Amino acid sequence: MLRKWVVTAVIAMSVLAVAVGAYAAQAPKDDKPVGEDMIQKITAAMPATAPAKPAQPRKLLVFTLTKGFHHGSIPVAAKAFEIMGKKTGAWETTVSDDPAVFKAESLAKFDGVMMDNTTGEPFADEDLKKSLLEFVKNGKGISGCHAATDCFYKWADYGEMMGGFFTGHLPGKVKISVKIDDPASPINAPFAGKGFEIADEIYMFKEPYSREKLHILLSIDYENAQFKGTKRPDNDYAVSWIHDYGKGRVFYCSLGHFEDIFWNAPVLAHYLAGIQYMMGDLKADATPTAKLKIEAAPGPKLAPQPEKKPAEKKPAEKK
Repeated sequence: MLRKWVVTAVIAMSVLAVAVGAYAAQAPKDDKPVGEDMIQKITAAMPATAPAKPAQPRKLLVFTLTKGFHHGSIPVAAKAFEIMGKKTGAWETTVSDDPAVFKAESLAKFDGVMMDNTTGEPFADEDLKKSLLEFVKNGKGISGCHAATDCFYKWADYGEMMGGFFTGHLPGKVKISVKIDDPASPINAPFAGKGFEIADEIYMFKEPYSREKLHILLSIDYENAQFKGTKRPDNDYAVSWIHDYGKGRVFYCSLGHFEDIFWNAPVLAHYLAGIQYMMGDLKADATPTAKLKIEAAPGPKLAPQPEKKPAEKKPAEKK
């Protein structure tokens, strides 16, 4: 009898361990509250006014759920978008990690969605997916920050809507030279027609990414780069873009892995303009870049980095 009880207990504990392990693998990571010092930095760097007057009171949904790598910058980005809307009067922000917000009746309250570093497969419910697609196709908008392209790989329509899927990144925090692919776009106005340099985790993209479909705003100036990419034979490494999706609009920017991106004033202004475009308040040409003749503003020429020599192997000690 005792032996039977022990065996039953062991089995029960094993089942519990598996259940707990599965929950731990899916449970969202506890984020630290955004400190007052960061809030002050974000607020100080934020534009005082929006580039366009909202046609009506706007509401932005910032979605933060991850099922893959969890970026520590997620709460910082969410706070930045909240401050952005409040300081400029461009929108009111709701932050959520509950997939139920994508039910049609819930989404109807919003004018746009920001996918804040969402990774993995945040939800699988087909009704929620259909609701989000129809939300955008019927005239609303969606934006993506950094890892918003590193998710929903099993959902092809999401990739088409967002504009591409992540296929790799340069290692660590890398300084790049950025060119302005469309200097005339109001979304690029914060850069005053000049390329710039910035350091972040730099993404590369695969299909359905294409200049035949997207209006590229910013990209790596490959001629002035400190790296030689290997992911794309065409050396086309976009940083941000817009495009139409049905009657709706999409804005994506890959900058946002590291927290300091969210107190970089020109980048914050770029996000502000992009989100206002996505919501329909800021008008911008979304014609695919391949169909236009635009002279890009080159990025700055970066000083070459010294090559890292491989560490010399020490001779094995004789025993």
